[in-house]
Amino acid sequence: MALCLALVVSIASGSAAAEETTPAAPQDKPDQGNDFDLLPREKPPDAGALARQADLSRSLSRRRDFLRLHQLGGFATIATLAATVVVGQLNYADKYGGGGDTGKYRTAHQVLAYGASGIFAATGILALLAPSPFEKPLRLDTATLHKVSMLVSTAGMASEIVLGIVTSRSEGRISQRDFALAHQIIGYTTLAATTAGFLVFTFP
Repeated sequence: MALCLALVVSIASGSAAAEETTPAAPQDKPDQGNDFDLLPREKPPDAGALARQADLSRSLSRRRDFLRLHQLGGFATIATLAATVVVGQLNYADKYGGGGDTGKYRTAHQVLAYGASGIFAATGILALLAPSPFEKPLRLDTATLHKVSMLVSTAGMASEIVLGIVTSRSEGRISQRDFALAHQIIGYTTLAATTAGFLVFTFP
């Protein structure tokens, strides 16, 4: 009986020792070999950059609004200027072309001339007030052609106003017809330059 008890104790001790010496199964560790960023992380924008971006967005929005109004003014300028030239031609024919000098077109021509000049000036001011957040190098493009055409138109409009006043004050003089003819020629030139500038900017 004692021999059996000793044998059981010996077997139990051997099993315990085997359990103590058996190595624990290795635990899986996360593979950190592939855990890295290919590109450096972007820094969050600072307050100054955000403020500049907001200012740029506001400037671009204002520019779009001003240029949209500028384009509408271009339509109105072309319409009133064309009407001024047509009525001016009728007024010239009435006075110097055997129409009897009835003066029936004189008032309409004056009203249209003042209206076209005012609309032209307002349209140009809208373009000047439009903010330009980006610097554009000087090059030959539609914007440059538009500016050149408008410079010619501006010179023509100023000349038309002066010649119109001079022609009106030269009533009864021989030189009046010469002033009126120059006024008429510059009127057609101004209309052509304005139309060209409008077309290259509206339909590039």
